Amino acid sequence: MFHLSRVLIAQCCLLLSILGASTAARAATDRTAAELEEVIVTASRRAEPIDKALASVSVVDRAAIEGRQYASFERLLSDLPGISITNNGGIGKASSIFIRGAESDHSLVLVNGLRWGSTTLGTSSLQDLPLELIERVEVVRGPRSALYGADALGGVIQIFTRRPAADERLQREASVGVGSSGTERAALNVGTTTDRGFWQLGGAWTGSDGTNACRGFGAPQFVGCFTDEPDADGYRNASLTARAGAQLGSNGLLEVSGSLTEGRVEFDGSFQNVAEFRHSVLGGAYTQETADKTRIVAQFGRTSDDSDNYSEGAFVSRFDTARDSASLQADLTLRPEIILTLGTDYLRDTVESTTAYTETARRNLAAFTALQGSLGSHSVQAGVRYDDNQRYGSKTTGSLGWGWDLSPQWRWVATAGDGFKAPSFNELYFPGFSNSALRPERSTSLETSLRWKAQNATAAISVYRNSIDDLIGFDASFKPANIDKTRIEGVELTAQTTIGPWRLDGSAEWLSPINRSAGVDQGKVLPRRARNIVRTDVERRWQRGSVGVRAQYQGGRFDNLANTRALDAYLTVDLRAEWRISAALLLQARLDNLSDETYESASFYPQPGREWHVGIRYAAR
Repeated sequence: MFHLSRVLIAQCCLLLSILGASTAARAATDRTAAELEEVIVTASRRAEPIDKALASVSVVDRAAIEGRQYASFERLLSDLPGISITNNGGIGKASSIFIRGAESDHSLVLVNGLRWGSTTLGTSSLQDLPLELIERVEVVRGPRSALYGADALGGVIQIFTRRPAADERLQREASVGVGSSGTERAALNVGTTTDRGFWQLGGAWTGSDGTNACRGFGAPQFVGCFTDEPDADGYRNASLTARAGAQLGSNGLLEVSGSLTEGRVEFDGSFQNVAEFRHSVLGGAYTQETADKTRIVAQFGRTSDDSDNYSEGAFVSRFDTARDSASLQADLTLRPEIILTLGTDYLRDTVESTTAYTETARRNLAAFTALQGSLGSHSVQAGVRYDDNQRYGSKTTGSLGWGWDLSPQWRWVATAGDGFKAPSFNELYFPGFSNSALRPERSTSLETSLRWKAQNATAAISVYRNSIDDLIGFDASFKPANIDKTRIEGVELTAQTTIGPWRLDGSAEWLSPINRSAGVDQGKVLPRRARNIVRTDVERRWQRGSVGVRAQYQGGRFDNLANTRALDAYLTVDLRAEWRISAALLLQARLDNLSDETYESASFYPQPGREWHVGIRYAAR
């Protein structure tokens, strides 16, 4: 399966030179870059200023991705409030994302608006996303099922791939770097924008010898990776992306995008210890705006998640999953401050595998509507959605939000909503260990927040409660059943300011994720959730360079339901610096885990110690 290799960059250069003569592109916009940074689309499925969103939202744009020198996509997410990460042993290893204490499969992941992830596992391989090919990330904390349906129980993570700036000159960007454990990175992006549209092509390569992913089962037995393989576990990842848009008439835009990632990851395990993976996204969208300010968007596409698994070189299993989707949405401007959204979604999940699933396909049809409006200092948003699934039945979800501008600096927001998570193919159909009668897991969430902003600073405090019922656990016969429930309460603090050449931001959160299921574990803390997290990032910029330091403290957590296996708290400090050699060349360096902290986010899976990386970026227009 692993057909892409280090020659990918050279091949990509050749492909770009061939396609450089064609100029399909998006219409140039007269909005400035600063204005673009203030607009989000994920919270309400339409463009809106981030200050007006009635949801807790974080945005990481291209400038922040490059400037903060994140080592991986999981590192980027772990820098955001409300998110906790566990990782099974270093670069490229399986990672779990917990948004506000919800389960790792309770987050909906979108790539350019399309659902992305494994239908068998119910999770997404976020550790394989190439940062060099990402333009922007939006994270919405809290359930959004009233807009997106299944899986948006804890929140939504949307990734947008690269696109060129509004500049008719050919834009060329490249980067190369090396680091600890034999790590090598390279990337290339080329694109342009004209008055008729835009096009962008990119490629990226990551290779690493890795570190020892698991320290063996140790004592007691039957924990961790069930084996003792003290070796370095490598990782290879090669990716390509393409994105293009063409202006049709004065108010129509046709856009297509695609990405392909292939790779190989080594790990420790008694059943399998190598996986070759392949992720792809292919989609298109047409947007039409009318004279009466009605906006209609039609979108379609397919995402796939494939894996071939081996043990000591011998083939073990294959899992190929795909999601075909289509949507139609209309945003109607009833009055200047009132917008009505109407839409419908179609989704079909399929699986092909060496495992004989009792069912290999299911489809979902949905209709949704939302009303958002402002009256003076008040703003309101309400939504409702109906999903009809071929296998697990129907589900109706709703949301309600209210914002009150107390003054030009202060805003109070209150929201309520419910969400649900669809049972995965493994839970519904895996031979001998499934239950086709499973119901969706469901949640009810309340949140209130107080937000403050000034010219060069922002701050906010949010308090929330999320109650989750019908959680899927295992009954006495070790089959999945809707038997568990939890209640998660939390407080989030965020702040950011810029003082001259200094930029400071940070967050702190306190989480109480309590198991409310009947039995001996009732009242215990849910596994792998850090109950206290504090983050801070300080950066000082000069005309030709910058230095920055990032620190993160994660409190203690437990690694099992019984709370008998504890994971210690830890503190990591990362340093970074960059120096502009010329207008087109930028030298960057970083040092992660400065104190060489020894820690684990999941028992028996040690995280890498002190690591370094140096690289150079080239950008020309």
